[in-house]
Amino acid sequence: MTTYPLAVLQALIDETHRLGKKAGCHVFGGEGLQNTITAGCDTVEHAFGLNQAQADMIVAKKLAYDPTLQRYIEPYMDDNDNKNTGGKYRMIPIFEKAVTMAAATKGMKIMVGSGADGSTFPHGTQALEIVKLVTQAHMTPASAIQAATVNNAEVFGVLDQVGSLEKGKFADLIAVSGDPLADITELQRVKFVMKGGKIIRNDLTLRTVGSR
Repeated sequence: MTTYPLAVLQALIDETHRLGKKAGCHVFGGEGLQNTITAGCDTVEHAFGLNQAQADMIVAKKLAYDPTLQRYIEPYMDDNDNKNTGGKYRMIPIFEKAVTMAAATKGMKIMVGSGADGSTFPHGTQALEIVKLVTQAHMTPASAIQAATVNNAEVFGVLDQVGSLEKGKFADLIAVSGDPLADITELQRVKFVMKGGKIIRNDLTLRTVGSR
């Protein structure tokens, strides 16, 4: 079902841009997805019906893709599909295929937006999204981490403040005890949190220089 015809959606996005803001479109597939890309919505959200031509158009228009992969491959999605279609339709493999294809598209800017909404994917477990981008969509650990940090910051227009560790930016960071580039699930075991230079949590045993 398409909520807005292209002309209406285009007017909404154009007015949003005229006001100096960015637009995000919640969309799954079909005409609505194509309209979203054609109209130049800044962030394409979900889009399990994404095809290669549309992915290429997202890149050409310099838009960003926010799949929220974990949200749509939760086990209950299979349960609902089995119940409603007698096992003939399953969203999970369709969604995995779309995100994997997008991740393999050169120049695609993938974001991390959790979609955590209190169902079986609760707040506080959003690192699962980064993990799934690696294990299900076959992104490299580095690119998945960049999706959650520098890509998000750039799309939201706050790259001068957050998104990377640089002088002059907010000292917002986490630390884990292992190497997330070797094991992306380390991000699910956060040991240290700093917000704006203030330590919020510290479960690490740190040695000072010269200690034995």
